Amino acid sequence: MRSLLQGIPVSLLLLLMGCAVFEGKESTYLRSAQDRATQNEVQQQLGPPVLTKAEEGGKSLWVYQIRYEQPGNRMTPVGTWCDEYVLTFDSQSILRQWTDRSYFHGGELMPTYCVPDRYEAKS
Repeated sequence: MRSLLQGIPVSLLLLLMGCAVFEGKESTYLRSAQDRATQNEVQQQLGPPVLTKAEEGGKSLWVYQIRYEQPGNRMTPVGTWCDEYVLTFDSQSILRQWTDRSYFHGGELMPTYCVPDRYEAKS
């Protein structure tokens, strides 16, 4: 029983480390860039956004969509993963907030949308 209890912290540590391995490079960058990176610095790291929107008070939103194909095998289906990142910049062009959502398009290699209920610019 004692060895079982000693193994629990080690197991939790390994689980957390495993989850960190699967975090996308975009999420890793955005986590480190929040509250300090400018729009220019973000664009140097992530490239041009697929959508931009100016908001009240000089704030702006940028949307990035990262797609990658899952080839499939006996255990996983063929399809496309799409990660959508919505970034909020303040009036000084500093990244203040970001969100991400992932969606798997099973069987689709060229989906027409990234995630359901995706962010759309409202006129």
